Formats: sequence, C-alpha cells, structure tokens
Amino acid sequence: MRLDIVIPAHNEEHRIDRTLHAYRAGCPSDATRFVVALDQCTDRTADIVRAHAARDRRVELVEYPKLGKGGVISETFRRSDADYVAFVDADGATPPSELRRLADAASQADGAIASRHHPAAVLPVTRTLTRRVTSAGFALAVRRLLRLPYRDTQCGAKVLRGDAARRIVARTTTRDLLFDVDLLLTARDLGLNIVEVPTVWIDQDGSRVDPVADTRRMGLSLARLWAVGLRRRLTAGAARA
Repeated sequence: MRLDIVIPAHNEEHRIDRTLHAYRAGCPSDATRFVVALDQCTDRTADIVRAHAARDRRVELVEYPKLGKGGVISETFRRSDADYVAFVDADGATPPSELRRLADAASQADGAIASRHHPAAVLPVTRTLTRRVTSAGFALAVRRLLRLPYRDTQCGAKVLRGDAARRIVARTTTRDLLFDVDLLLTARDLGLNIVEVPTVWIDQDGSRVDPVADTRRMGLSLARLWAVGLRRRLTAGAARA
C-alpha cells in the first residue's frame, strides 16, 4: 500500500526539521512518501526539506504560491497517484504512530480523521481554556448547522483512499482553515464513509492560530459553506421535481 503523507508548511523553519526526523523514523516503509507542500515560504523551510530529501528519497518538496493550507493540500492530493493520501500539521502534534493507526482505520473505509474531542483521545499537554472553549464551540456549530456527525473536524490529521481524495478535491472550493469541513461535507455528498478515530495529540508551542480572531473568520466561512450547501440542495430538489 503506497501512502503519501502531505505536510503543508508556511514558514516552518523552526519545526519542520524535528517533524521530518520523527516521521522518517516512525514511518520506515519504502511505500511511504513525505510530501512537504510549501505555501509561499520566505524562510529556510525549503532548504531544510531539501537537506532531508538529499538523505531520504522518500522526502519530496513541492513549492506553491500563496494558496492557503487547504489550497496546497488540494493541489498535492490532485498530483498524487498513491493508494492512500494523508495530511498532518507541520508542528508534529500528531505522532507518527497515530498517523499509522489512522491509515489502518482508513483501509477499512473511504477515509479516517483523527479526533481530539473523542472520549478516548489522549492530550498529554493541556490546551488553554480559550482554545478549548472556542474549539468546542466551533465543533458544536458544525454539527448543528451542517449536520456533520463528527466531534472534531479541525484536527490536522486525516487519511483518505487515493481515489476518494481525488474525487473530493475536484469539488472542494475552500482554501482557508475551513478546508477540513469542506472536505467532510463533500465526502458526505459523494456518499463516502469517513470514520472518526480518537487520537493522541501533543499540543505544540508556536501555533499561529489566534483562537478568537481565527474562530470569527472560520464562523463567517462556515456560514458561507452552509449557504452553498443550501443552494445545492435546493437545486437538486428542483431538478428532481
């Protein structure tokens, strides 16, 4: 089974080296490839990735103009011909062993997503109260507004069957932090089975996510996704009539 692990990165020179070391050691199979998708980096991230690629042919660097996290993941998924594709955050919050476990779960479905809000999840590092409250509030809004059943749409670790991923990104339009929600909505519309798996998540210092400002922007994007979904349902209903 060939697996492409996509690592979206924007100016991650202080964290990408540690993450690549961990994943290269933790996922030793020759059938696994680590594709670092650079989102218009202006620091030394590319140089660090090239150094890893010189030592390990499984490491690949892809550079993009500024597309956003969702944009670089979508474009890299489109280019992949692997049996399974995954993405993980560049900070290494998801241990390689958890990504392998997620891939095992995905092999029994169309895909699998990691969940930090599952009762069986393990979070060794306590998140701040603000981040816990905003994350839980956003997850509730997604379940109520979009009727997605997942406890945690935003966890940065997901694995999909390659053919399913390519079908999904052919239809997604979101490139910001709501890409994960758009991915899951599209998977539902396509009738795909995506399972949610409790994970070990080690919160890392240096996050660029502003729990208040970004949650506000995500709320606006969420409303846009809801409106797009409503239009699709009305159009589909009119076509059936």
